[in-house]
Amino acid sequence: MSTLTPPAPSSPKTAAVRRRTVRAVFTAAGITAALLLAGCGTPAGPGAAPPASQGPAAAPAPGSPATAVTVKALDGSSLKLPTGKPTVIYFFTASCGPCAAGVKNVASGLAKSSGSTAVAVDLDPSEPTEVLNQFMGSVGNPPLTLVRDDGTLLKQFNVDALGTTVVLDPSGKEVYRGVDPSADQTAKALTAAAS
Repeated sequence: MSTLTPPAPSSPKTAAVRRRTVRAVFTAAGITAALLLAGCGTPAGPGAAPPASQGPAAAPAPGSPATAVTVKALDGSSLKLPTGKPTVIYFFTASCGPCAAGVKNVASGLAKSSGSTAVAVDLDPSEPTEVLNQFMGSVGNPPLTLVRDDGTLLKQFNVDALGTTVVLDPSGKEVYRGVDPSADQTAKALTAAAS
């Protein structure tokens, strides 16, 4: 993948570049997964649905609670979403320049809201742990649970752009969705999620 210089964070081109990056990453991951699963007894090909016991649920309808899902954090611990607390979930890659500011805004918004939690979801499964740790160090090692997504949360929360920020109330109901909101917007969304 060639290196692109992203336009300014407020530019409409930024969202388009991010969408292409997310699609490219998961197209490559999807092709790899399809090749690995071929012949393993699961249906494959266009339109084939996974068995009912496999795969994440479809994204919840707006205003309805998210289906509970457990994922593995980068530190090896298990993380269950929803968490039972107001939660901000930020979708990024370490190679996304504007995402550094997004992570900082999430951390600042979290600091302004008591009793909340934050999850940073890396959407590039090929990024080495060392790169993710360096990225988090470069933004001040904020108190976010870091998760490397295999596509589960991408589908669960219907994410189509890097920088997507989702805020859930304690029951898992989505109360806010945006791309790279400010720290104040994040704090207000977390406050609304707590009430």
